[in-house]
Amino acid sequence: MTTCSRCQKARAVSYTTFEAYCETCSLDVALTLLSACRLSDKAIAALVTAGWDIPITTVRHYTATDIALELGVSAQKVGKTANAHGIKCEKYGEWRLDQAANSRKQIETFHYNDQGKRTIAKLIRGNDQ
Repeated sequence: MTTCSRCQKARAVSYTTFEAYCETCSLDVALTLLSACRLSDKAIAALVTAGWDIPITTVRHYTATDIALELGVSAQKVGKTANAHGIKCEKYGEWRLDQAANSRKQIETFHYNDQGKRTIAKLIRGNDQ
């Protein structure tokens, strides 16, 4: 019987090349890795619904679609404006893994914070006037 290399108490149920983990420690390691993966709000909600305990993001973020609906423009216009002005950076939001709309493929999408949302709105409204 192999014991957990992390807590040294319980019987190991999962193994990596160098470590062996009990069920509790396996879940702790998995949750730590998942929280570092920059998952989208939808992906986090799906995992929480399935019984995973993942810390919820406290800072509100918006997708290009969210901002587009608010401004009455297309999500493509939001994305093109952000690309043209270098807004897809850490100051204005974060990259997250998300599921593509029409496939099972995971893609990185940019989620804008409040400052990014305001900047995009200012640029688009300024261009339309």
